[in-house]
Amino acid sequence: MLLAFVIGGTISFFLAIGIYIMIHFIGIDSETIGSIFGSFAIIGPVEEFSKLVGLIVAYQFIKRQMNEITDGVIYISCVALGFSIIENFLYANSGRNNEYLLIFRALISTPAHISFSCLIGYAFYRYKKENKPYTIMVWALIISSLLHGVFDAIIFSDYFRYFLIFYLFIIFGQLLRIIQLTNIISPFKPVFLDFFNTPSDDDVEIIECPYCKSTDHKKHYKNFYFTAYKCEPCGYYISSIKDIKRIFKYFAPEYKDLNKETYPVEFKNGQIYSSIYAVTFFHKDSNFGFYNIENVELKLRIINDSIIDKFYRSKIIPTKYLAKIMD
Repeated sequence: MLLAFVIGGTISFFLAIGIYIMIHFIGIDSETIGSIFGSFAIIGPVEEFSKLVGLIVAYQFIKRQMNEITDGVIYISCVALGFSIIENFLYANSGRNNEYLLIFRALISTPAHISFSCLIGYAFYRYKKENKPYTIMVWALIISSLLHGVFDAIIFSDYFRYFLIFYLFIIFGQLLRIIQLTNIISPFKPVFLDFFNTPSDDDVEIIECPYCKSTDHKKHYKNFYFTAYKCEPCGYYISSIKDIKRIFKYFAPEYKDLNKETYPVEFKNGQIYSSIYAVTFFHKDSNFGFYNIENVELKLRIINDSIIDKFYRSKIIPTKYLAKIMD
């Protein structure tokens, strides 16, 4: 990541500067570049192309580390971050009393640069590692350039600049959805049920089942993501409320407040429990909840499928063009 940041960021920035110098040399002035037309025809394509070149150069040093599609997004983000930091520094030192631009651009321009370029990283991985045709890179570059162009056009416009925050909200959301998607389709994504194949040998404290109240010895399952216990009398698995939320965080990477997905559920025995997604249950004042692992696995799959479906129904990029990169 550091190599992509330093090498890719530096090369991409100075390549863009070189292209801008050539554009000035052929007679296109700064006023034309800094117009709505220039945003789409010059700034977007020049800067996104430069970041792609920065990634291509950095790839020679990081190719062994790029082994899943998430890496493509991560490394182009590092390149975009390096590009943006140099740009921010020069803007902040371009004149007296411009220091405020460093903070302003760090909060707005830097995450925007990363958001524009994430599709390039996605497509680059597929081109290099999945032998997809080079046209996938062309489409990613076109879409990223257009997203970038809209951003600058809004800034340069006297009438539409007030929509900047709304546009940033859209493109940041697009970035998060791409990260969600790459996490879901990652070949290294852990499978929830696999963590219940072998119990731990560690001694554990006595845990009372929140459903049947049994205090019998329970099989113990501990891993990086969560800790669980199996209650043999009722067959339910038990985890702390914190670990239950971690399960949904890691195995179905939604950006949701799970408290909003919690509501009361009545069992056949008349007991009323609080429930997350209607597959995990707990008493309001309890520290532990219970669940059936097959039902949780099914719900995780449904959530992940809905995330993918929602991604392809994105409004900012038409599906038919997005599919040229994603499919």
